[in-house]
Order: sequence, then structure tokens, then C-alpha cells
Amino acid sequence: MTKPFSLSKQERLKSKKDIDTLFLTGKAFFVFPFKVFYRLSEHEPTACPLLFGVTVPKRIFKRANKRNTIKRIVRELYRINKQQLKDHLIVNKKTLHVMFVYTHSEILSYHELSPFMLDVLRKMKKKLNDNPLNYTDSSLI
Repeated sequence: MTKPFSLSKQERLKSKKDIDTLFLTGKAFFVFPFKVFYRLSEHEPTACPLLFGVTVPKRIFKRANKRNTIKRIVRELYRINKQQLKDHLIVNKKTLHVMFVYTHSEILSYHELSPFMLDVLRKMKKKLNDNPLNYTDSSLI
């Protein structure tokens, strides 16, 4: 059993196949400064119920150190706030793949990004309650 506030290797979205599937067949919504792509599926017994990834476009931030700084901040915010969403998925026996794309042209601090991360997770939980596994909702994009 993993610790509730950890972000282990098994919880990270790293597989190229999974990422490609997420971008091709998943849904998306926007909450400043993130565009969030997600794909909900039935829970596989060996898989972690919540897989997470974050990306920062190279065309917005040319320097790798700036991209890495943003990714560290976003991962930390997610790590601290993910537990309610993860518990919801475990209870409903679902698996969720999530990719955060940072779209703002400036680096926001941890404290500036914190309310936006909470908004994203709140909206994600609401969408899971409203429309579980039924992708007929076109308002997500």
C-alpha cells in the first residue's frame, strides 16, 4: 500500500501508448492555466486507479530549466491534493488517466497555482459524477 501523499512511479503516466491513446480518444477541458486531458475506463485489478502526467510546451518555454520548474510545482500540487479524487475512483472501480498541459506564458508560483489545481480536481470529480464512462457530453472540449 502506498502512502496517501506520495506520487510513486506506478502513478505516473509514462507509456507512449497510454499517452497517445489519451490524446486521441480522451476528453479535455480548460481551467486557467491548464488544459486537462483525461480518459476514464474500467478499473484493471493490477493497475493504479489514477495515472497522472504533466507537460509544458517547448514553444512557450524554450529553456528546459523553466519547463522543469513548472513541472515540479504542478507535480507537488497534484501530489498534495489528489487523494479525494483517487478515493472516488477506488470506490467506483474506475481508472483515470490525466494529463495536465501548462498553457500560460509566465511561471506562476506554488501559491498562485494552488487554487487553480483545486479547481481542476473539483471539476474533474464533478465530471466523473455527472458522466461516468459515457462520453456523449460534448461540453468537455
